[in-house]
Amino acid sequence: MMDRAVVLGGSVAGLLAARVMADHASEVVIVERDDLAGAGVAPRRGVPQGHQVHGLLVRGLMYFEAQFPGITQELYDDGAEVADPGTDLRWYIDGVAKPPSPVGTGVACTRPFLEAHLRRRVMALPGVRALHGRAEGLTATAGRVDGVTLSGAADEAHLGGDVVVDCTGRSSRIDDWLAAIGFDAPPRRSVQVELGYASRFFARSPAERLGDGRAIMSIDENLDRARGVAAFPVEGGRWLVTIGGYHHDRPSSDPADYGARLAADPCVALHQFADRDDAIGDVITFRYPTSMRREFDRCRQLPGGFLALGDSVASFDPIYGQGMTSAALQSATLGDYLASGASPHEPATRYFRRLRPVVNSVWKLSTSADFRLPHVTGDRPPGLWATHRLNALYTKATLRDADLHGLFLRVLNLQVRPEVMARPDNLVRAVLAARRPLPAASSGR
Repeated sequence: MMDRAVVLGGSVAGLLAARVMADHASEVVIVERDDLAGAGVAPRRGVPQGHQVHGLLVRGLMYFEAQFPGITQELYDDGAEVADPGTDLRWYIDGVAKPPSPVGTGVACTRPFLEAHLRRRVMALPGVRALHGRAEGLTATAGRVDGVTLSGAADEAHLGGDVVVDCTGRSSRIDDWLAAIGFDAPPRRSVQVELGYASRFFARSPAERLGDGRAIMSIDENLDRARGVAAFPVEGGRWLVTIGGYHHDRPSSDPADYGARLAADPCVALHQFADRDDAIGDVITFRYPTSMRREFDRCRQLPGGFLALGDSVASFDPIYGQGMTSAALQSATLGDYLASGASPHEPATRYFRRLRPVVNSVWKLSTSADFRLPHVTGDRPPGLWATHRLNALYTKATLRDADLHGLFLRVLNLQVRPEVMARPDNLVRAVLAARRPLPAASSGR
């Protein structure tokens, strides 16, 4: 048991890291530039994407439930929607509905709502406290990180610790911090996606549905102008409706543009939001320029006492909703690493090596899909041509075969590895399904 662990960042990844570290340290200090004591359930400055639709995948919720028993029921009791993303969430491709296929329990709520519940659980753990301040750098002695320098943290300019976990997100300054104590920055990989979101809330009655489902994900497969819409029921009797577009087609905060895009979506059930008079608040936009990962496992040398988790390690295109679940899987890897008897004073090379396949799986899924778009540039994953052929096949097949749609969703929800889609029996079934005509009742037009 170590004396103190310092977790930099109080968002989802930081909270999950703090939960793991609480099992291995007498004291856990979460350093966060936003004042967590007064955060409540409102969007925080440190989470600019907090206004947008977020997805907690089935496997992510399973991990949350294991670490915070009863949290699914707690979220439900406070107003979140608990549903099956394979049956209650209806998927549309170019206005054509995929057949429902159950995959497990999911939850629909806003990011601030979910964070508030996680934060309450974590802060109730023995020895865990939050420190309002900004981390400015690492300090080290004899090749081992022994704390962080701080600004804006009352009278504390330095906070010591046996281990420091960087969960400050995609904008982490860890490259400079490592260089300042004599270590090389990790190699980077990046993919320029230029995604834009625009979201707005609408009033929702308790029994209100969207078509024959409780939520909708509509995807326009025109790769020269790829668009998407997600409409989810969230706490507080509201719909959260997010539209997305890429590159020069990113949506703006103009309500007229927002409404026009909804009216043009091929899924008719979404058209009602184009001109409803019960919108709550303004249209809020968010821009996501680049997916990025830091390959700490390829560093020639790492300092002891240093770990990283979440978007500090890898930030994925958020349209696939895998970021929070990836953070959950990374925190599970961290827990296994520490439980194996690893010393906090040694370089965490084994941890980052264990993390690589966890990150690889999500990275390949998201970046391979992104590279279908002609404007996307960056580090291309291997086997891209074959992956695109496979995805095109499953796009057709899952519109016609409920079991294959369920398989696709289990891959998307990180319940099974993507390689299962290329298994011969599944490939044969997909080829046969793709040749069948679409069911007559599947059109959302």
